[in-house]
Amino acid sequence: MLQPLHVCRSVPRVTTMIERGGRRLSSVAVLLVLLAGCSDGSGGEAKSGCPTPSAAPSAETALMPAGLSFDKIGTVTHVQSTAGHVTVQAVSNKPLDELTVLIQDAVTAAGYRPSGMDNEGFEAEVFFTSGSLAAGQALVRKAECEGQWDIDLVLLEPGAVPSSTAPPTTT
Repeated sequence: MLQPLHVCRSVPRVTTMIERGGRRLSSVAVLLVLLAGCSDGSGGEAKSGCPTPSAAPSAETALMPAGLSFDKIGTVTHVQSTAGHVTVQAVSNKPLDELTVLIQDAVTAAGYRPSGMDNEGFEAEVFFTSGSLAAGQALVRKAECEGQWDIDLVLLEPGAVPSSTAPPTTT
């Protein structure tokens, strides 16, 4: 048998408590009590029991390419720069289809061009170029917590990208 969508299992309990109290509460107060009873304590962003991701320190986020922002995507948890590449790790609770578009928009705002996408429903990849070079990839996979996605974005650092795509001259 199909179960109804969980709206709030504690409504009957809360309603009974209000009726037994013998006091008439305002509709606003009743609504607040009902909503508090329905809350899973997570602000609707993750299932209870899932910790809120810790944001990367500002010293790490300063390593991100100019113009790259994850404000609409999720929480950046780690950034590192090694051998001409910058790696950004993040966590998001957006739906996968929306998330891939937001990643594409964010990386495009940093001066890279999208060059393809592969979405299999349980993971997705978004590819980027700069000039004639393959310049990066975002890999999005299901996180341990239901409804969350882990993001691993690797990009060539802007300084590692040649400023011109013209072939070298020979003498």
